[in-house]
Amino acid sequence: MKILFNKIIGLALLTLALTAIIMSPDFAFAKQSRIAIVPFTMNAEKDLTYLQEGILSMLSSRLSWENKVSVITRQETATAVKSIAAPLNEAKAREIGSMLKADYVLFGSITIFGNSVSMDGTIVDISDAKPPLSFYNQSQGMEEVIPRINLFAEEINEKVFGRQTATRQLPQQSAPAQRPSQYMHPERLLPGEFVESEEDVEGGKSPFVMSRRGDAGPGFWKSKDFRMQIKGLALGDVDGDGKTETIMIENQKVHIYRSENDRFTKIKEIAGEKYYKYLAVDVADINKDGKAEIFVTCLDKNSKSLKSFVLEFNGSDFKTVADNENWYFRVISRPVLGPMLVGQKLGVSDLFMPGIYELAWTGSSYKPQGKVAMGLPENITVFGFTMGDLLNNKGEVVAAFDEKERLRIYSTGGAQEWKSEEKFGGSENYIDINFQDKEGDYENRVYLPHRLYIVDLNKDGKTELITVKNKSISGSLFRRFRHYSGAWFESLSWDGLGLSKNWHTREVSGYICDYAIGDINNDGKLELVAAIVSKRDVLGQKAKSSVITYDLAPLMGE
Repeated sequence: MKILFNKIIGLALLTLALTAIIMSPDFAFAKQSRIAIVPFTMNAEKDLTYLQEGILSMLSSRLSWENKVSVITRQETATAVKSIAAPLNEAKAREIGSMLKADYVLFGSITIFGNSVSMDGTIVDISDAKPPLSFYNQSQGMEEVIPRINLFAEEINEKVFGRQTATRQLPQQSAPAQRPSQYMHPERLLPGEFVESEEDVEGGKSPFVMSRRGDAGPGFWKSKDFRMQIKGLALGDVDGDGKTETIMIENQKVHIYRSENDRFTKIKEIAGEKYYKYLAVDVADINKDGKAEIFVTCLDKNSKSLKSFVLEFNGSDFKTVADNENWYFRVISRPVLGPMLVGQKLGVSDLFMPGIYELAWTGSSYKPQGKVAMGLPENITVFGFTMGDLLNNKGEVVAAFDEKERLRIYSTGGAQEWKSEEKFGGSENYIDINFQDKEGDYENRVYLPHRLYIVDLNKDGKTELITVKNKSISGSLFRRFRHYSGAWFESLSWDGLGLSKNWHTREVSGYICDYAIGDINNDGKLELVAAIVSKRDVLGQKAKSSVITYDLAPLMGE
């Protein structure tokens, strides 16, 4: 009898426990909500496919919620939409939802007439448990599109899924601090301190030479030398405090600095394994949590594989949020759409598998969302590649280096629009085909091209292409050996027939290994920031690098 009584009590307790679990808020989300996002209809004179795809990617990444909300793949949604006659409305959205077994369907449109932009969107609850949530906005100019869509995504998260997302606040600009004397030699300053210097600039005081615009004299700054060979450089707010940090990599180390009172202060140094070779570093807030992630493309020379990883600040330290990734990472900044993480895979027998993909944070990892452009030649890699409205016709093109480091422009469908006769770039960053770094075995090297930027620096509504140009001391004498002794930047714009020069910086001594455009010193103004290598880490020689910046304010009319 006692045994029977204990069994009854045990069963009752188990029933109560199960009831508590079922009634808990967490259990309510045990079944993931499935949402289908239909590409927004674009009503405009120009082809805005790039904007349509950008909005789709942005909404997908912002509405995905690990274990709670999953976004139905683009291919599945596209197949369902094909069977529904346009235009979409609430009733047709329910048909799409039924076909896809979706809980919610999101659709909308953007209409552009002149400078006026109208946006509307609707998310429909297929179960009718909640009324449709609608959004409408009318603004002037394309620059309002992405921020407004972002607010709509936040509203959906809050009102439909009960998810609170913090809206990032723009950092307050502080008055620039007084700089040290321009006559003081950089080597006599504290480590990392900036100083105005013209000793490394040839040909006059201004570091800029204007080709098609009036004369300008932006400032030129140089840091103290670092006893390392910098391999990559990126800028971003990696700790969410509204200030820009400078991230540099050497072979197996990540260095995080911040410019405070015109001095580089080291925040963190993170060392990797000795058999690693860091190839590139990028910074962007892809998961939209207010802190930019650090993306490091890492090669494991022992296993002959990629072991790329992602670092993020957790409030007290930088932790790895993704590891052993078979991706070459690159972040490209597109006007209007902002930063986009792209990746390309290492193949079994090829260094680069065909296809460059947009990568998005899915809640636990970075997953491909589809190719960023179709039909590109296989020699175009994720390095030396960017996208934007370079032709200034409200469309998007691909600008990239070919294997001979000549510039080429392609449509997003892969058709070549233009190629340069002149070479640009010039990189000493390489992968050894056998993944073994043997000095002198130059024939095995595959060099990685420089990054490119499409930007509107002078705010005239027209974009320009910013590229670096390194000068080789060996010329074309050796096919695989590279050593650069001087470098400068060039700005190119589309003139209807091709890219023509706007301006170039004066030549500096050394080799520009990487560069970025951003507010490195947190004074509210953009700078062109370059990492310069003056001595390589070979044959027992200690490497030497530095950071230089060009003040872009005069080019922007400030």
